[in-house]
Amino acid sequence: MDEVALLASLERLHRSQRPRILFVSHGHEGGVTRHVEELARALDPEAEVLLLRPRADGFVALAWMRDGEALRLFFDAKREWAALEATLAALGIDRVHYHHVDGYPREVLALASRLRCPHDVTIHDYFAACPNFHMLDGRGRFCGGQPDCRQCLDAGPAQWSMSIPEWRQAFGALLRSAARVIAPSTDAARRITAFFPEIHPVTWPHPEDTPPTLPHPVRVLVPGAISIAKGLQVLEGCVADAAARGLGLHFRVLGFVARAMPVWPHAPLSISGEFPPGKLPELIAIEGGDVIFFPAQCPEIFSYTLSAALDSGLPIVATGIGALPERLADSPLARIVAWDASPAALNDALISAAARKEKTLNARPRVGFDEYARRYRAGAAAAKADRAPSPPAIEPHWLHAPPTPPDRRPLAFFYEDGVVCGRASSLEGLRKFAFDPDSLLAATDARVRELIEALAAEREKPPESPLRAFARRLRGRAKR
Repeated sequence: MDEVALLASLERLHRSQRPRILFVSHGHEGGVTRHVEELARALDPEAEVLLLRPRADGFVALAWMRDGEALRLFFDAKREWAALEATLAALGIDRVHYHHVDGYPREVLALASRLRCPHDVTIHDYFAACPNFHMLDGRGRFCGGQPDCRQCLDAGPAQWSMSIPEWRQAFGALLRSAARVIAPSTDAARRITAFFPEIHPVTWPHPEDTPPTLPHPVRVLVPGAISIAKGLQVLEGCVADAAARGLGLHFRVLGFVARAMPVWPHAPLSISGEFPPGKLPELIAIEGGDVIFFPAQCPEIFSYTLSAALDSGLPIVATGIGALPERLADSPLARIVAWDASPAALNDALISAAARKEKTLNARPRVGFDEYARRYRAGAAAAKADRAPSPPAIEPHWLHAPPTPPDRRPLAFFYEDGVVCGRASSLEGLRKFAFDPDSLLAATDARVRELIEALAAEREKPPESPLRAFARRLRGRAKR
């Protein structure tokens, strides 16, 4: 990080007269992170929001959430927690807001008291009551959520070395001393008070923007293996035109394409992947499209794919080349367009052929960001009068993010999790290893070093006594 930019950012924060709020959150993506980021933006005009997030490498990152600011520091959570607290104190934190504790040392629970400021707690998951956060038993099923539950640790230990009663005692103290316990739903409030009846949560649904009015999307099914001959370039042109004109068309290839193309959310296109022989009629039924598109650029001889499309009863738009116009001549739902028609003309034909139904907006009740920010500020403390006389001293190594260790998970994991299960981060990992073999070698080398070190440590252990070895074998048999 540029030290000059960091110091300038620190100076701007120091001069600000707005209250400073520290959000404590976890290091994952999802609903918690979305709420934290959106709440920070809603409070931006009247508060300085800093965010503390743990990293997988044992560090915690502290960042100022104002757009354009360079303040971002990294602390070793085990060795430098006291230094982190001192830095936060020097920054003049006025309030701590706990959103999650996953990934932190146990000292995080005392952070607000150490900074001598009030704190809030938002009920994300059920981390205060349940060491596995989600009220699950050892089989991954809902445990019932009763206060006498003792199944939280069936699937594994808590992140801190604590029993279930010790865990709930520690978090009970955090909740009881909170200025506000915020529950996003009445159900969440009811469940948490079953464990801690002495607290009184306020129920504030997460704020949400009013959704934009979107046109009803027209799902255009493009079946088959889409090569140049089958109209790949025509399809690319239609996708680009639909995006440029905001037509509300979404092209869904039922099969695969001959080369990589931008897909949703970057373009109104998605690709199902190759399907087993004979399964196209079922796939068309599952996809529930509005119109089927054949952008062929070579004269088709017959086209079994067209047969499946005709059997579906959906409208069809096809280029007028080869057997396509001949076979569609008697279909009242078919539109034939010149094989060399422009993408705009083809898209207009698709829109005309599709049965369009306007989407009815579900006007469900929601809390806007302005209202949520008003509620939040009404109970929040003003800025401290005894602000620190100067910005905190910054150690140079805090400015640099620790090097990310190589990912040691095997390629099979990335394929299964990314391609089969659909997780985007794993698809990116698979792409990285495919185009950067050095990353895979580094991960392999790191794993080999780990195994060598473990083997060396095993060799240094004193030999096992015959009696202890016999007892170990007995335990093994009992488990079986």
